[in-house]
Amino acid sequence: MTGAQVLVDMLIKYGVKYIFGVPGDTSLALYEALYQAGGDITHVLCRDERSATFMADAYARLSHKPGVAECPSGAGALYSTPGVAEANASSIPVILFTSGISMAGEGKGTITELDHHTLFESITKWSSFLKLGSKLPEELRRAFRIATTGRPGAVHLVLPIENMKSDLNQAGDDLWVEPECRHYPAFRTQPSSKVLKKVVKNLLECRRPVLVTGGGANHSQAGEIILKMAEWLEAPVVTTISGQGVMDDGHRLALGVVGDNGFHPHAVGAVEKADLLFYLGCKMGSVSTMKWTLPSLRPDLKIIQLDMDPTILGNNYQNSISLNGDVRQTLEVLFEMLTAQANPREARPFVEELNQKRSEFWEKAKAEFTDDSVPLKPQRVIHALNQRLPSPSVVISDAGTPTPYTTRYLRLGGGGSRFLIPRGYGGLGYAIPAVAGAHFACPRARVVGLFGDGSLGMSAGELETLKRLNIPAVLIHFNNSCFGWIKALQAIHCRGNFQSVDFSSGDMSKVAQGFGLAACHVKTAAELDQALDQAFAAKEPFFVDVLTETETKQTPPVFSWLKATGKDPACG
Repeated sequence: MTGAQVLVDMLIKYGVKYIFGVPGDTSLALYEALYQAGGDITHVLCRDERSATFMADAYARLSHKPGVAECPSGAGALYSTPGVAEANASSIPVILFTSGISMAGEGKGTITELDHHTLFESITKWSSFLKLGSKLPEELRRAFRIATTGRPGAVHLVLPIENMKSDLNQAGDDLWVEPECRHYPAFRTQPSSKVLKKVVKNLLECRRPVLVTGGGANHSQAGEIILKMAEWLEAPVVTTISGQGVMDDGHRLALGVVGDNGFHPHAVGAVEKADLLFYLGCKMGSVSTMKWTLPSLRPDLKIIQLDMDPTILGNNYQNSISLNGDVRQTLEVLFEMLTAQANPREARPFVEELNQKRSEFWEKAKAEFTDDSVPLKPQRVIHALNQRLPSPSVVISDAGTPTPYTTRYLRLGGGGSRFLIPRGYGGLGYAIPAVAGAHFACPRARVVGLFGDGSLGMSAGELETLKRLNIPAVLIHFNNSCFGWIKALQAIHCRGNFQSVDFSSGDMSKVAQGFGLAACHVKTAAELDQALDQAFAAKEPFFVDVLTETETKQTPPVFSWLKATGKDPACG
């Protein structure tokens, strides 16, 4: 077997169904092996290497399997770095293979020569260069093990041409795989019983507990046990942006989003009223803590933090108890201990107070949901989307314009619906390619992509991919002819001296139509409703280009921005 055949054979044994990538002259052997494998593994042709890694990222987030991508030497490897970095920072197991030039050509000025593994060292958990072909099975097992264990993350392996083309004379009994590493987290861990007993004691004694769920709770698939814990403790659940979707947004204990971007005032109030905060898979970074001002430090406040990564425990706050372990595994054990010692907690008055604030918030929001002025307000678009979302659905938002409105106003129901957003580095161009990865991971779910002008400009080529693959996604473009997020910052901090943020986008539905998509250009609320009805009825990708108000007309729901402009963030 050639090295490429060994690689494909082992990927199939690891349960890999899809590889996202772009062809190149250094990857011919790999493509030949994929062709020979027939239908056992599908190669998804992308139009850009960055898109390939974004697709793998979204696939991994939803399938809970490692996402696999490949790209050629040189520029291909360079273009793939944004997606790999995002996956690693967001604790997503993406495995990238870059096909390297022949080792015999190293140092001779060979075209596309690049020190690949060094390039990726700072943005992956592990980056390696396969110099000895016989070590391929060992290196591949190591790649899957590192990607899926502990704090999951991205890994990278350079595969030189000769190791892919030559016969490795590999013994069949060496091509074994580790079944545990087909999914993540591969090995669920939990803290010691001694520490868990302390947590139980604190949970039983507190009067106003609040659970704060981060992205780690979703990665751990902990939604079911979090719901049980919340109901038993009578504890409100608030989420970070990445933690959204862990509970049905209609549940009385699901208080909404905390943090600077798209916050819910009643969720912020829950954190400030709590006497015990239990952080679940949350690194307590700058956004979720509003630059480390939430929660405010109080003598009566206890903080418990649970995370797979021990290096972030107590990193930003002095924890009362730090727990190193998997969220789902640990909470299941804690729940058994709680229920063995006491009865469910009675209704807590502060929960009803918070729900009253929540009701007032949504009642006030109705005015914006029904505002038909033009250009349309982004919140009007999200409201129209909420009215049509089926279950299950996957909503994917790019960074920038859609973010604060989606995190504040999107309402996800049960049935496995999810929300994805790149929060590691917040790069643009994620949503459109991520739609493809999401579809392959969850073919039964309706996938929706939300993005602004800047994002579209960086990923428009993948519209052809969505059409070619006939992925029935609803694509909503917030068309305000600018880099809206940066323009809003310049309005606040630069006295409105706008520099290099405006451009002409025009009717972008024509761009989508050029790629063969069904598309329409929307200016009014009536046109929006009609377009979304068409989009959700379609069985093909449908592009909705919506002219929307810029962020300079009305300050978006970003806590620090509202505060900087003299508005009261507590009033929303």
